[in-house]
Amino acid sequence: MVKFIVDSTFGLSREYLSENDIKVVTLTLLLNGNEIEEGFPDEWDAFYSEYVRTKAVVKTSQPSPDKFREAIDAIFEKDENSEIIIFTIADRLSGTIGSATIAASQYPNKRVVAVNSGVAGTSGLMFIQEMVKAQQEGATFDELLELANDLKERIAMQFIPASLTELARGGRVNKLLSRVGNILKIKPVFEFAKNDLTIYAKALGFNRAVAAAIARLPEKFDRILVYYIGDDKNVEALKDRLFRKFGLSQIDVEPMCPVGGAHIGVGTVGIVTLASKEQ
Repeated sequence: MVKFIVDSTFGLSREYLSENDIKVVTLTLLLNGNEIEEGFPDEWDAFYSEYVRTKAVVKTSQPSPDKFREAIDAIFEKDENSEIIIFTIADRLSGTIGSATIAASQYPNKRVVAVNSGVAGTSGLMFIQEMVKAQQEGATFDELLELANDLKERIAMQFIPASLTELARGGRVNKLLSRVGNILKIKPVFEFAKNDLTIYAKALGFNRAVAAAIARLPEKFDRILVYYIGDDKNVEALKDRLFRKFGLSQIDVEPMCPVGGAHIGVGTVGIVTLASKEQ
């Protein structure tokens, strides 16, 4: 049977991991001299509270190959005939795929493969949920790999940062734009899709930024969700605009993992969509 291993940025709850027999390998954060495992969504509020309180610079680090080997070995201990797919955060944002690939290569007589998901954070959550659905419907190892490539092309994540400080610190926007934008309330609207980060709009104020983000969404999508980083104060306003635009009856809301949140900034909100194959 095919089994999945993911890194912690995919944001799976303990319950979901247990119900679907998925192994998770944790990234770490360094905050105020303390090394913190990213952990599970029910632990993230504590990190964000400390992060906001201290306003400290956060560094993140990828897991070692040995951590992935431990997860692989745990699966084979239960079933030596398992086929394993490891999914990691996009290599555009982290070197985690390197550690996973090294670990997978140490099982030459087994079907173990490491896959760069091309997605990150909350878009990773949607990605793995779609993979699990296909797995439970009986998709084979090769069919699941094909689906992963398809999802990379169809899942996109938009976000509107609360400020540009963290993005400038990480080199994802220049410092001049960060200073001017924070003063004038200019909101760049970002997209992370197909393993690439782009700024496709700059709007004056939150409402215009939301309009730009919604205008960017695919005409037809199979799934949509809203996410936030550390503070959900702007979630309802974003959901309301989406409800009115698309006539939706429900929109799921999810938190963003700390590894992503520390590089984007608390108060950010965004949208993840899975575009329909037929547009």
